[in-house]
Amino acid sequence: MKTYQGGCHCGQVRFEIETDLTKATECNCSICTRKGALHHRVSPDQFKLISGQESLTLYQSGSKLAKHWFCSVCGIHPFSNPRAAPEVYSVNIRCLDDYWVVAPNIEVRLFDGSNWEDAIETFRF
Repeated sequence: MKTYQGGCHCGQVRFEIETDLTKATECNCSICTRKGALHHRVSPDQFKLISGQESLTLYQSGSKLAKHWFCSVCGIHPFSNPRAAPEVYSVNIRCLDDYWVVAPNIEVRLFDGSNWEDAIETFRF
């Protein structure tokens, strides 16, 4: 496993993950499409919020199971707690400091979030 650091655009929110970053998920649901996130899940013990707790703003919709975290200063979405597994972190890997270095080595899989109930039954994260 490797350690990666990332954060929002203005630098208020900083985080660190420890993971094997080989796969990511692109979701076509209404919020993921609009925010342009590429998701990579990590367990709570693989995620560390370094700074910016006070700058995080929570957005929830629909079932209120997912927690979408945004920087209240610059509006960037660095991570969430996903609806399908609210106990884990789904990091927006486009917020990693070295995203463009690791991006060519990441397999991006599509998740049909616009048909969430049907898609979740067969998708393996």
